[in-house]
Amino acid sequence: MSSAGTFSIRYEFSADTLSNAEQTANEIALEQTAELPPNAIPPGLQHFTGTLSDLKQVSDSRYACTIIYSSDVVGEDILQFLNVMFGNISIKPTIRITDFDPGSLASLFPGPMFGIDGIRSLTSVYERPLSCTALKPLGSSPDTLAGIAFEAALGGIDIIKDDHGLANQPMARFESRVKHSVSAIKKAEQKTGKKTLYFPNITAQFEDLIQRAELALEYGADGLLISPQLTGLSALAYLARSSLELPIMAHPAFSGPFTIHPLSGIAPDVYFGKLWRALGADSVIYPNAGGRFSYTLDQCHSINSACRGEFANCRSAFPVPGGGIDRHTVADWKGRYGNDTIFLIGGSLYLHPGGMKKAAAEFQQSLG
Repeated sequence: MSSAGTFSIRYEFSADTLSNAEQTANEIALEQTAELPPNAIPPGLQHFTGTLSDLKQVSDSRYACTIIYSSDVVGEDILQFLNVMFGNISIKPTIRITDFDPGSLASLFPGPMFGIDGIRSLTSVYERPLSCTALKPLGSSPDTLAGIAFEAALGGIDIIKDDHGLANQPMARFESRVKHSVSAIKKAEQKTGKKTLYFPNITAQFEDLIQRAELALEYGADGLLISPQLTGLSALAYLARSSLELPIMAHPAFSGPFTIHPLSGIAPDVYFGKLWRALGADSVIYPNAGGRFSYTLDQCHSINSACRGEFANCRSAFPVPGGGIDRHTVADWKGRYGNDTIFLIGGSLYLHPGGMKKAAAEFQQSLG
């Protein structure tokens, strides 16, 4: 637990004995701050070194500890926070982050601008989970993608996002794709009277990302989709603090090496549910259990809890399980995950023999 003027990171790591574990923990504290042997640190600067706390054995060969850092080693730089959190030691084997407390640096993190309550307000849906699908496949024209969006909106879908692979390819340039999709969705809304949100993918190099975010707002999009691990995590925080005032949906592309190994990286609930949320994600896509990825049901429940629970004065964020949810089983997943969830279904809707409109309508019915 952090005290005044500090923040803390919880680490797990492998060690043969308690003595070796203590040595490793102290090496982490040094590596992330002074990056010198203890005897080489001038006496007046030793207080900037991380302090070991709460070292304990958690399994036969695994130990856990908390390192408490002075907030002065970060200053007011969110990237330096991440560097101290998991800089050089991310290169070392068997070290894993299992929690963090921003402590006195909580104000560095914007948190969600909208969160669960804000997105619900945009959809006017308050008593059930939200539905979401993705425009795909890569290679489709803007007209084709807009046609899919039109049918999904006619079927009552709550949110339509671009597939994360839609960027600015010549087959469907960003501006054309967004204009066509917004127009199609608004046309469907005029027929149904129901609001459907549209989140175009703005993942790009920073200057292009900002330009696309501004264009998305200008063309009438309702939110933004980015892959923070591709754009850089600070881009997420920048958008969350910007004047654009659009909710952000974060996609997990390129994040696998950080989260899938049980002995290294960052625990998925910490990475997706706490860190991305703290950086400003209003909703967080993650690979659901039982699909084509390897997350367990327990990990998914932990991500959901981390997205929704109290943390650093941040608004709660919508967890968005995806990656293989079937339209036939979504009611079962609703029972497991509850109402404060956005369910993302792609392929299963596209495979519906009755087409996207009917698939979306049945999806809505299964959510109550």
